[in-house]
Amino acid sequence: MRSALPFAFLALGLAACGGAPAPAGAAPPTVVLISLDTVRADNLSTYGGPEGATPNLDRFAARATRYLSSYSAAPWTMPSHASMFTGLFPFEHGAHSFLPGPGHRGDNVFALHPRFETVAEALAAEGYATCGVVSNTVYLRPGLGLDAGFQRWDVRREGGAAVTARALDWIDRRAGGDRPAFLFVNYMDAHRPYATGAPDEDGHAALDGLIERVMVTGEPGGDVGRGVRTLHQKAVTRLDGEVGVLLDGLQARGLLEDALVVITSDHGEAFGGHGLVEHSKDVYEDLVRVPLLVKAPGQTTGQVSGERSSSVDVPGLVARALAERGNPALVSRFQRAPGNHPVVVENYYSRMFDLERFGDRFRRRRVAAFEGSMKVILDSAGPAELYDLDADPDEIKDLAATEAAVVERMARAVEGLLGVGAFEGPRALPDQLTPEEAVEMGELGYGGGGGR
Repeated sequence: MRSALPFAFLALGLAACGGAPAPAGAAPPTVVLISLDTVRADNLSTYGGPEGATPNLDRFAARATRYLSSYSAAPWTMPSHASMFTGLFPFEHGAHSFLPGPGHRGDNVFALHPRFETVAEALAAEGYATCGVVSNTVYLRPGLGLDAGFQRWDVRREGGAAVTARALDWIDRRAGGDRPAFLFVNYMDAHRPYATGAPDEDGHAALDGLIERVMVTGEPGGDVGRGVRTLHQKAVTRLDGEVGVLLDGLQARGLLEDALVVITSDHGEAFGGHGLVEHSKDVYEDLVRVPLLVKAPGQTTGQVSGERSSSVDVPGLVARALAERGNPALVSRFQRAPGNHPVVVENYYSRMFDLERFGDRFRRRRVAAFEGSMKVILDSAGPAELYDLDADPDEIKDLAATEAAVVERMARAVEGLLGVGAFEGPRALPDQLTPEEAVEMGELGYGGGGGR
């Protein structure tokens, strides 16, 4: 059960949406949720990334609310999207990886249990037409429970242009065109192998070489890591163009101004920092600091919020947009909003491929939590770490030894949070991958039939 939040926090969340006041009896807003798979906050120019790298997202941010300190609930797709859809942290919804026992076959991830209501289910019950246009064919595939409430769940591994076309096609052709629309769009262009558009740039080879250098031999990423990061940034810039086409398409159809549009990412990417490459492996900033841009219905002026936010805030943001239009039914069910709850980031072990290849290194649970500028990382198999993100944003200087009292205080708070509302029900195992899905898993860098 979700714990009740103080009314003052709920009122704060309603007031923070940033849109123009809605006239009495106004129609429910169109809701668009865009998930940019594997995009770090600092990939966007508006978050301090390379100047001019993301002009369309920057243009959108200029009329939206930009959350400066936003975190994915987990450093990989499945648990992060489960949080994005339910408003619950991984310890609450249980849809995360697990440590497989001897002889385990198949993937090591629990599906989202049907007992948890998703924002799509809630909106469908309120009369919305719902559609997910998805390009992650492995960890957003049907059977993992993330499609609950979507009347159409269109999963195909395609590039950004095709994803945008499918999304706008559904807007044009959706059944019950007189009903409000909830559209979820998932782009994979910034995920391995990095869709830069240049045929001579091999993201697979570059990433495999960096993994060998950093995670196998233990060398610094150096120029190799910087080169891989450049490829990734190229893919993000190309993706930015497709997001621009989608936003312009909504504008041309007269939908953008009055819509709630949320743009975020499910996780970041590592290029050698802390001895890590890619994602799903830890809770450091480069893996979990993500953009969150929210344009409320009627909003035309940009705002900046310093409230720490999380994937779990997405359903609450949707609920508050509906409440502004006279329908507060969802606010009590999706209570979290930026600034009214503690933020934690969780990682449970890693993917099977990492466990098999790197052994004991990833046989642990890692949880990060925050207190002002301080970030603590608790480890089930090792000592805690503590960083001052204002002074040390790259998490180089571990303060745990000299600030033991701070670690102890923050650890107690985390243990208290995780001890309330943790999911203890039956765990749902997903269906086994088809041969085609196993190949897709390999192509996305998680092992499987593709060999990567």
